[in-house]
Amino acid sequence: MIDEWNGFAVLLANMIEKYAGELDLDSLPDPVSPEDKITNCGTDKNVCKENIETSKAA
Repeated sequence: MIDEWNGFAVLLANMIEKYAGELDLDSLPDPVSPEDKITNCGTDKNVCKENIETSKAA
């Protein structure tokens, strides 16, 4: 069985292998998830709940 994505996967693997040394991926900082960021925008998390009407069945 020949996978149609196999050629693309091989191409990506070859490019990563070729350029991994130049990219120096080990020196990149650790990613920060949005939950880890502390932001104070002065907004209330419940503000949406106050402005949404309850839906009533017809």
